[in-house]
Amino acid sequence: MVMTSVAIRVPEGVDIEFAKRLAKLVEKRLAELTRLNSLLMNSELTDEDIEKISEEIGRRRTFFEKSDSD
Repeated sequence: MVMTSVAIRVPEGVDIEFAKRLAKLVEKRLAELTRLNSLLMNSELTDEDIEKISEEIGRRRTFFEKSDSD
């Protein structure tokens, strides 16, 4: 795997600790996306398949959220 770097410019006045936490969050999300990309690299799912699966997940999540609030 080729490693690259990403530079994020932080405007003056932004709290340095906030900027550091934000950088860690971006790093974590990019690692998650990289892992997902490698898992799905050889997938034969079409965009249409993924859309259908996503819609079904949304419906089921809504059902469980309603059940939790009852």
